[in-house]
Amino acid sequence: MSSCNSIVSIFDDLKLIKPPSPYWPESANVYVFRDGDGVSFFDVGCGAIASVERIFSALKNLKWTSRPVQKVILSHAHPDHVGAMEVLLAEISPEFIILHEIDIAYALDPQKLSFSFDIPLCNERLTRGRSQNKNSENDVRFDLIGYFRSLNCSMCIIEPNSPVVEGDAIDVGDYSFRVFHTPGHAPGHISLYESSKRLLLAGDLIGEMVAWYTPSSGGVEGYLDSLRKIDDLDVDLILPSHGDLITDAKKAIKETREKILERDNVINDALQNAPKTFEELNRALFDKPNIQFFPGIPILESHLQKLINEGKVRKEGPASDRFCIS
Repeated sequence: MSSCNSIVSIFDDLKLIKPPSPYWPESANVYVFRDGDGVSFFDVGCGAIASVERIFSALKNLKWTSRPVQKVILSHAHPDHVGAMEVLLAEISPEFIILHEIDIAYALDPQKLSFSFDIPLCNERLTRGRSQNKNSENDVRFDLIGYFRSLNCSMCIIEPNSPVVEGDAIDVGDYSFRVFHTPGHAPGHISLYESSKRLLLAGDLIGEMVAWYTPSSGGVEGYLDSLRKIDDLDVDLILPSHGDLITDAKKAIKETREKILERDNVINDALQNAPKTFEELNRALFDKPNIQFFPGIPILESHLQKLINEGKVRKEGPASDRFCIS
């Protein structure tokens, strides 16, 4: 593997266009394949000018500028992965725009992302907490799309023409990928596996950080099920959407699982001495108020649902907002 500025050469026909940082609101990694006489992408990153210019600069350096775009494969419909489509489609005409069928609704109507992000739950929990603190007059409604826009990573409308589901095959040049539906972070999140090369395009499932998860996107149970799917594969190289290439797949999967399950332990420890409210448990998990709102609220809700399903935690009463050990 070799590197030149933002280009990381994985193989002769597969390159990574890497952003300056793996952290939001920077672009996700963009992977570009030589695909016959053309090129194909796995994710395209943010719509910020710098992110789009990085793609065109990389294609120029690779001398792939004149190649037509065959496929744009999108791991899921979040702005740091797909936001550049609005600008790119003024310059390219891909034959196929590929996305899991579940995430197509969010691509066609970005306002619906508020539901997969569980922003109504966040707003309701914030209002309930302020009401309990006698500050209900400060009721605030969070605008997710406006938030994206304010960080220069806006979401655009995308019209995929090639929906996929679990088990579908996607051929890209000399690669034959199998689609794995890996929800948790997004309802229609996909990872792609190439068995002959033992290669996994992981999206946000595994990478520099553990991606957040919400009940409406599959929750912690969906995320752990997705990790189990991937753990059963023979993988030598993981290409994540955030961070560097991963050469020890088993270790990365194990560490991701452990970080997620550690939140179960924090909740259990917090409940050992006395019942706790949702707000108190949220503060035990996350120390920053902005993180407590999002993704703190949906992450905690996901873990409480899991622990209740497992019979380890229960509510004090049907209408109670206090939780205790079962």
